Amino acid sequence: MNENVRPRFEVHKLDGKAKRKIATPKCQLDDKGNPKIDKDGNKILAGGFTYEDVDHDAGWMVYFPNGSSIRIWTREEMERQGFLRDAELVDMDTGDTVKPAQAVSLKARSEQKERVTKSSQVHHT
Repeated sequence: MNENVRPRFEVHKLDGKAKRKIATPKCQLDDKGNPKIDKDGNKILAGGFTYEDVDHDAGWMVYFPNGSSIRIWTREEMERQGFLRDAELVDMDTGDTVKPAQAVSLKARSEQKERVTKSSQVHHT
């Protein structure tokens, strides 16, 4: 088997909480400090953002064979991007997907080899 075969990605769940910066669009305000609303019921944007640090589940780190990594904050995003299923194996030289070797025990392989050998013997007289 080629030694340059690696999983397409590797996932690690991070423990605890982490600060996540949440951006909220700034809105135009009326005299009472409430957001102004347009005729369709939408807030009227003023341009720019306000930022707030929020405690959030630490999420997941996803590592790739080229050395890069990304942080995913939510389970929904992990599922959407396909990181909750088993990673395919990839030949790093060609980029082709490689089928994993069949999980057969050494004992089963040995017994299969014995059966083939015994049954394929030809007796000469």
